[in-house]
Amino acid sequence: MTAAYLIFYISLAAIAYTYCCYPAIMALLAWTRHPAAAPPRHAALPKISVVISVYNEESVLQAKLENLSRIAYPDESIEFLVGSDGSSDGTCEILATSSLKNLRAFPFAERRGKVSVVNDLVAQAKGEVIVFSDANTLYNEQTISRLVSHFADPGVGGVCGELLLNAGHGMTGGEEISYWKYETLLKRWESSYRTILGATGGVYAIRRELFKSLPTYKPVVDDFLIPLEVPRRGLRMVYEPTALAFEETAGSVRAEFNRRVRIGAQNFSGIPDFFDLLSPRRGYIAFALWSHKLLRWCVPFLAVLAFAASGVLACVDRTFVMVFGAELAVLMIVLIGGIAERARLRIGLLALPYYGVAMNVALLVGFFRFISGRQATTWTTEREAWAKEKNK
Repeated sequence: MTAAYLIFYISLAAIAYTYCCYPAIMALLAWTRHPAAAPPRHAALPKISVVISVYNEESVLQAKLENLSRIAYPDESIEFLVGSDGSSDGTCEILATSSLKNLRAFPFAERRGKVSVVNDLVAQAKGEVIVFSDANTLYNEQTISRLVSHFADPGVGGVCGELLLNAGHGMTGGEEISYWKYETLLKRWESSYRTILGATGGVYAIRRELFKSLPTYKPVVDDFLIPLEVPRRGLRMVYEPTALAFEETAGSVRAEFNRRVRIGAQNFSGIPDFFDLLSPRRGYIAFALWSHKLLRWCVPFLAVLAFAASGVLACVDRTFVMVFGAELAVLMIVLIGGIAERARLRIGLLALPYYGVAMNVALLVGFFRFISGRQATTWTTEREAWAKEKNK
C-alpha cells in the first residue's frame, strides 16, 4: 500500500507540475524581467527565403500563393521556395502556373517526407534569413516584416510568430483553440524571460547559418529541432505576438488525434538529437526542456500509473473510493464525447475532458508507434484526413 500511495502522489505531483507549476514559475520569471526593447522599425531588411514543403495541397495552395503575393516586403529581398513532395493531385500544376513573383518551385517526383524537402529547399535558399511556413497558414501583410525586424539584434537567432486558430466547421475546434491559447501564453513567458523552445511550424524564422540539416532516416518534428539549434548556439529564440498567422483547426478530435499520434512518435524519435541540451550544465534550457517537453510527454504514463494506484487504494482507503470514482466518471465523459462526435453532436464543456484525455492517449499511442518503428517519415495531410472523416 505504501508503494501505491507513493506512485499516486508522485504521478499526480508531476502532472500538476508540468501543467500548472511550471507555467506559474515562468510567469513569475517573466514578470521579474524588464520588458525587451522593441525591434527597430526602420532597420535594414535582410534578404529572406520563405520555405514551404507541400504534399497534395491543391485545396489550399492557390490561396496561400495569393496570400504571399500581398506580403509587404521588398520584391528584390524576398524569394519563395516551394517544394512538392511527390504530390499526386494538382499541386504541381498550381505551382507551374502561379504568377507569384520570385517563386522557385521544386516539383520533386519522389515522395520522401517533409524533412527531406525542407533540407533540399534550405540548401537552395539565397536569403540571410529563412522563414518557414505551411500551405494552410495565411499571413497578415506585415507578418514577415515583424518577424525579420528582430534580427537587427545580433543576440537573436530566431523568431516565432503568433498563430490564431479558427474552429471552422469542426465539432470540437474550440477545445483545440483553448489549449493553443494556453501554449501561446507559455511561449510569451518563456520568450520574455530567456528563449522559447520549438516554434509554431507555419510562422517562424531563423538565421540561415543556424540551420542544421535534419535527419531523414527517421521521423522527427522539424519545427522543434530546427529552432532548438538557436539556443544551442547561444542565441535567443524570441516570440513576436504581432507577427500574425491564421489556420483552421483539424476539424475533429479524431483528425487531431491522428496528428498527435504522429507528432508523439516524432518527438520520442527526436530525443537523441537534443539529448545534449538535457544536461543540468545547460541551465535554463535543460530546465525548460524537462519541464515543458519531456515531463509533458510522460503525462500519459503518469496518468495510467495514478489510475492503477488509485484503483488499488480504493480497496483499503475510503477517500480513494471517491478518487477512483471521479476518474471513472471522467472516462465515461470521454466515452460520451467520442459517441457525440461520431454522431456530430456538440457537448459543450464536456468536450474539454474528452479532448484532453484523447490527446494524451494519442501521445501514448505515438510512443508505441515509435518503439515499434511503425511511424513513417511521410504522412497524410490534415485536410485529407478530415475529408475522409467527413465522408465516413
